[in-house]
Amino acid sequence: MYIALGAMIFQALEKDFEVERRELAVDTKCDFLKNRSNMTQEDVEVFVQMMTSLILSGIPPLGNKTNALLWTFGSSFTTSLTILSTIGYGTVFPRTPGGQMFCVVFAAIGIPLTIVFFKNIGKLVSLPFEKLGNCLKHKGISEKNSSLSKNLFFIMTGALLFLALPPFVFMSLENWTYIEGVYYSFTTISAIGFGDYTIVSNPMKESQNIAYSILLLIWNLHGLAWIALVFHLITNVFQEMESKLNKNISEIEVEAESMKSGAGDPHGR
Repeated sequence: MYIALGAMIFQALEKDFEVERRELAVDTKCDFLKNRSNMTQEDVEVFVQMMTSLILSGIPPLGNKTNALLWTFGSSFTTSLTILSTIGYGTVFPRTPGGQMFCVVFAAIGIPLTIVFFKNIGKLVSLPFEKLGNCLKHKGISEKNSSLSKNLFFIMTGALLFLALPPFVFMSLENWTYIEGVYYSFTTISAIGFGDYTIVSNPMKESQNIAYSILLLIWNLHGLAWIALVFHLITNVFQEMESKLNKNISEIEVEAESMKSGAGDPHGR
């Protein structure tokens, strides 16, 4: 409900501005085509700068359509979700002062709410693997080995579902290479979100299959929860390594102190 409300407000705040910018793009291209034979190099530079400005503002200057395509309810819903999940592709974003200020308030309230939501998804994602760990314990496997097996199976299963298999879909539907698909998958579910490769809320696409978008959103949500748990496991490993290193350093310092004290005592006391 919160995302849907945000989508409606974003659409209301940004739609008219998008229409104006699209009309500007169409008019600028028409003027360029009419006067191209009399244009100087400076005129061409101005035209290129204008097109570049439109692209950077999130308006693709393609075709002759002036109706708003980016800030429909569906794309606004998706953009709201990318804001709250902190992926932030940077391909569709508010440009009006009202939209930008609303984004601040929307994110300030929504991101903590999303964190709580992701915790629940994380529990759902990890539940089958917790049951696996308990099953291994009942079969007599030590707690350490059962925990290790559970974590390895969790990582391998998630890597298959969220990193290894999705690129085959992207190869077919987006004409990407497999490596580009893996790269997009990781930067998306890890919330890095460079925006150099985008599918949902891609301004360079005139239309987007709704079913495809919904599946991608489900994949994003579960992938974000999975990789957060993986990062937590890796963090625990680093913390254990740090703890052991500090313990070893302390033991070495105590031993060195003891040897120093022994060297200062002629009787070895």
